[in-house]
Amino acid sequence: MMFKKRMTLVLLCAALLFLPGCWNKRELDHYGFVMAIAIDQGKNKQLELTTQMYRPVTGQNGGGGGSQSPTANLLVKTTDDSLFEAIRDIPIHLGRKATWSHMRVIIIGEKLAKSTDVGKLIDFFYRDHEPRHTISLMIAKGRADRILEIEPEIEQTIGQQLLLTKQVSYKNSAKSMDTTLLKFALQMGSPNNDAAITYIYKDSMDELNTAGLALLKKGKMINILPSKKVEGLVMLRNEFKSGIVEIPCQEKLQTESFEVLGLNTRIKPKLEGDKVSVLVKASVEGVIGELKCTEIKTRQDEEDYILKIEKEIQHQMLSTIQVLQANKTDIIDIGNSIAKWHPKAWKGMKDSWEDQFAGIPFDIQVDVRLITTGTAIGKPAVSGDSK
Repeated sequence: MMFKKRMTLVLLCAALLFLPGCWNKRELDHYGFVMAIAIDQGKNKQLELTTQMYRPVTGQNGGGGGSQSPTANLLVKTTDDSLFEAIRDIPIHLGRKATWSHMRVIIIGEKLAKSTDVGKLIDFFYRDHEPRHTISLMIAKGRADRILEIEPEIEQTIGQQLLLTKQVSYKNSAKSMDTTLLKFALQMGSPNNDAAITYIYKDSMDELNTAGLALLKKGKMINILPSKKVEGLVMLRNEFKSGIVEIPCQEKLQTESFEVLGLNTRIKPKLEGDKVSVLVKASVEGVIGELKCTEIKTRQDEEDYILKIEKEIQHQMLSTIQVLQANKTDIIDIGNSIAKWHPKAWKGMKDSWEDQFAGIPFDIQVDVRLITTGTAIGKPAVSGDSK
């Protein structure tokens, strides 16, 4: 018995010698790694695809003044009736097959986003096995290819720069949202398929901004939610990670700030017949960021200061709701909540939901807890008015 086991083991080891190695190998010099793409509306309704490939670069030679290394940004432009055919034309110009496993960003031009169902436009990236569903999705003011032509400030490629800029804008300042292929698919596949995508543009200083959201209805862009209103939206969606609440002083051009360390929001739609109302409860924890016109010496002073913060957060949420209701765009997911918990009622209201959403009353209740005033006492730490 022992002999048979040993012979079996020897035969198995011998069989391994005849198996080919690297049967699915890929030579790196046969592929070009895509970092970002831009899709724009071309002539005769053709699609113009700008693909940003990663070009490995070496540092400068040691010693005195070596020649400067070329940029890692390499742009390839193709045009065709379908996105897939434009993608297949990349090797004609590059000499390598495009691979999508490391792509960071998809940018769509505003004109194209307003005239085309974005979901159908990017269908390829949901079907192909290479793209990850964590790829960031953005809509650009003007043409999308102009964004990829900008040299990155600190990263090696503009694709990586855009990805990190959007992530920081969402996590640290709540001026945008984390819109990916997966999250966009979940929005479009929900009972109420209104959606929002990160909006990107160049400001007056010719610098990139990933702040604000493009609002979509039935897959097409209809308007923009400004960055100041995104803060209220992120609060309403209970996705607020970190940010600042600004409290205006009575004196002009002076504003105090409150840093939010934790925020939890619960939204409860109420149905009375065919009428809908919404109760919003938000619990907030934070610290004083700046004091310019407030002194907190007594318990009453603290309560008055907290009340100002609560009113300001309530105002932010309400102003965001007003913009969304004016656009009849429910990206707070009120309709989806009704469809989940009251499916029979939703069947009767889904066809007229956008009109009903525009008139829904919201009751917003905010409870703020002040954790600390920071390393200074509860008044401006240094002031010319101090005695």
